[in-house]
Parts: sequence; C-alpha cells; structure tokens
Amino acid sequence: MELILKGKLENLFKAKDFINKDTGEAKLGKYQAQFIEQVEGEEGSQLVIHKISLTDEKAMQLKNKIGEVVQISVKAYSNKGHIGFYGV
Repeated sequence: MELILKGKLENLFKAKDFINKDTGEAKLGKYQAQFIEQVEGEEGSQLVIHKISLTDEKAMQLKNKIGEVVQISVKAYSNKGHIGFYGV
C-alpha cells in the first residue's frame, strides 16, 4: 500500500543530533518537513503542524519547494495514540 501526503510545504529543517538513552549511541538528526493543516472541531478551527521525517535525498529534492504544494510518499505509525508519518 502506498500513502501520499499532499500539502503546502511550510518549512524544511534538520533536527538536532541526539543520544539514545538506552544504548548511549549518538544519532544524527534527520530532516523534517513541516505542513500546516486547518482542522475544524467543536471549539472552532485550529492550525495543526505536521512534521514528516525525510531521508537526506528526499530533503534535497524538496529544499527549493518551500511554499509550494508537494506530494510525498509516506508510511504511517502510531505512538501513544497519535498517528504520524515518515517519508519513504
């Protein structure tokens, strides 16, 4: 199955490097793409920021497309009841 996220790319940045608390291994930060979605709810509308982890290669393809509508192939995951996406 293939999922495609389509939206206006608001920002693209590289996340900070971090250390795995369990293993002590240092990991390089990944590129993140940000999209903003307007969500309508019982209490009115609110803006929700979605961050998508990307490979370095995919980030380089998108770096000149900030402000444009783009499509990214993604996979979904669930973490503590929240659905997230990462680029593939």
